Amino acid sequence: MNWNQTVLYIKKDIYRSIGDYSIGLFWKTFFSGASTVNLLIHYRLCHYFIGKGNKPFYYLFLIKFKKLQVRCGIELNPRTEIGYGLRLPHRGSIVIHPNTKIGNNCEIMSCVTIGNNILKDRDAVATIGDNVMICTGARVIGNVSIGNDVIIGANSVVNKDIREGTIVAGIPAKEIKDNDNMDYLINTEYKPGW
Repeated sequence: MNWNQTVLYIKKDIYRSIGDYSIGLFWKTFFSGASTVNLLIHYRLCHYFIGKGNKPFYYLFLIKFKKLQVRCGIELNPRTEIGYGLRLPHRGSIVIHPNTKIGNNCEIMSCVTIGNNILKDRDAVATIGDNVMICTGARVIGNVSIGNDVIIGANSVVNKDIREGTIVAGIPAKEIKDNDNMDYLINTEYKPGW
C-alpha cells in the first residue's frame, strides 16, 4: 500500500465513523484521547510504515497505538489487512486475530472476537468481505469465509462460511433471511476537495 492509499483509507475511516471529513477534523481526532477513530488512524500509520520497513516511524506510532488499544479495549495487530471505511462505533472487548482479512466498509461492534479454532489450526482465520456488519458479542471462529453484504446478529457464533447478501444469527449462526436493506452503511465514496 502506498502513502496516497493510506491517506485515502484514513479519510474514509474518519468519514464513515463521523459522517464528515476535513483537515481540522483529522487533527482534532488525531489528538483526541481514546477514540476508536484515533486508534484506526494510528493503525493505518503503523500498517503503512511496517509495510515499508521504516522502523523508526513505525515504532513512533506504535507506542501511541498500543496505548490506544489498552484504552479502547481493542486488540488489533498493525499487520492485519483491513480495507477502507472500517467503523468501530464502540470501545471494549474487540479481539481481531492478526491473520484476519477484512474488506471495505465493515462495522464491528463491541465484544466481538474474530479468532482461530485452536483445535484445528492456529493460523487459519476468517476472510471477511465488503459491507459486513458484525453485531455485539458475535464470535467468528476458524477458517471461514464471510461474503459481501452480510449482517451477523448479536451473540452469534460463526463457524461455517456465509454466502453473500444474508443475515445470520444464533449459535451456531444460521441464515435468517436475505439482506436486501443496506441503509446501515454510510457512503464512503471519494469526495472532491479531499
